[in-house]
Formats: sequence, structure tokens, C-alpha cells
Amino acid sequence: MKIFLSILLLVCSSLLTAQDSSVIGFIPKKQFIPSFTASGTEHRLSYAKHLSSGAFFAGLGGSFPAAIVRYRGIECLITVSGTVYTTLANAGIKYQVTNADYYADVTFDIPVAHETVLRLGSGHTSHHLVDDAVITLGNSNVLNYARDYYQFFLVQNIPLLRGFVYGGTYYNHSFLVNVRRDGQFLFQLGADGGNIHLFHTFELYTAFDIKIRSEVNYGSTQSYQLGVRTRNELFRAARIAYTYRTGMEERGQFYNQRTITHSIGLYFDF
Repeated sequence: MKIFLSILLLVCSSLLTAQDSSVIGFIPKKQFIPSFTASGTEHRLSYAKHLSSGAFFAGLGGSFPAAIVRYRGIECLITVSGTVYTTLANAGIKYQVTNADYYADVTFDIPVAHETVLRLGSGHTSHHLVDDAVITLGNSNVLNYARDYYQFFLVQNIPLLRGFVYGGTYYNHSFLVNVRRDGQFLFQLGADGGNIHLFHTFELYTAFDIKIRSEVNYGSTQSYQLGVRTRNELFRAARIAYTYRTGMEERGQFYNQRTITHSIGLYFDF
């Protein structure tokens, strides 16, 4: 990760010291890529209830556009993101906190063609069982789970879809599940579309997200979402949505387990 960031910082530095005019702006308002709507690990503030078990899934985080570099008509948006996800399991008279999963990313978004944006980035995630779950499950079930990765994505706006599609990969150059499993890939694709106007600024939308994980013999995590949202031109949105998710767990402590969930949630994409 340090090498990757060093190379990117060197490129940005060379742009700023070049003979031709270049511009760098801090805390820009513009964004090139919207949130990957149906993804269960996207950076956002969220609160969803599992319809059968009564458990709650919560996320606290978001994305911060830090700087934009312009050079010879090319723009690069640098964004810093962080989110922690947790599950509150229904335990009768109280809820038990199950997990704390941390995600941190630095991304570089570059428009490369009409309606097409390239995303490069580097990030880290570590997933932990917390007190209530350790007491319930026992120390022997606790995994040392952490990933450091590079990401490469293409995002294409589709006017006929009234939305966008995306696809790309995460390369886990450092991957630990008790033992080292470096070199694994996670492939991800998805779409957001429909966006039928309902009233005022509210619209009806559909979205899906599919992740394919090499560490579980290319098993998939599939998410399908239907919801209502209001948003602005900067891709910031507030949503209420139903999500059907099936396949491999996204929580690292349960990475090799399969699950099916139906949930209703509130989502705030910043």
C-alpha cells in the first residue's frame, strides 16, 4: 500500500511542478462516481433491519473528496473514505454486538471518455468479533482477518438505463485469515437504474451488486435492491430500500459461510 501511494503522490507532484499550467483544488464539491448502491460494504451511513431474525446492520462512515488535480484537460479526483460496519443480533431482552468491520480507502477517479470514469485505489479492511460475540461463540472461533488491496474499476453512465454500470477488481496483495493468503482477487460488478420520478425530488430505483471471491472457490455474494431516494447533482442521496442478499458472508469473521437476508434500511450516501 505504501508503494502504491508513493507512486501516486509522485505522479501528482510531477503534475504540479510541470512546465504547463496545472491546478490543484482542495475539498472540491464535484464527484465523478456515485455510490455503488446495492453494495453491502460501500462507504456510507446506513441502518437496516433483518426481516426474519430482527437483527440490525449498521454502518457509520462516508467518503470525503479531498482534492482534485487538473492537468492538460485531465482531471483526477482524490477521495478519502472510511466506514465501520456492525451487527446487532437480537438476544431476547437485549441486542448483542457481533462484529466490527473496518474499511478505509484512498481512491483516484479519472474521467477517461464520454460518460466513462476510471477508478484506481488502495485500501485496508479488518474484521473483528467484539465482546458479546466472543463470549457467545468462544475464543476458538475468533479469526485474525485482514486485507490490504489495490482496486481497479470502470464506471459507465448509461442514459438509456437512467443510471450507470460498474465493474472491476480488488487485488488482495496482503491477505490474512489466521494464515497468509496473499494474491487473492475479489471481482465486483453492478448497476443502478430505472430512476422513475415519483413526486418532488423522489424517485424509484433498482440496483444490484455481485461480488465473486477467489478465497471461497469463487463463490459469490449477490445483492438486489429496490428503493426510493432523493439526491442532488453531487450524487449525495438519502434512500429507503428493500435488499435481498444471498451467497457468501461479507463479514470476514464468517467469510466461508452462506447466508440469505431480507432487509429494510435507511441509507445516506455522502
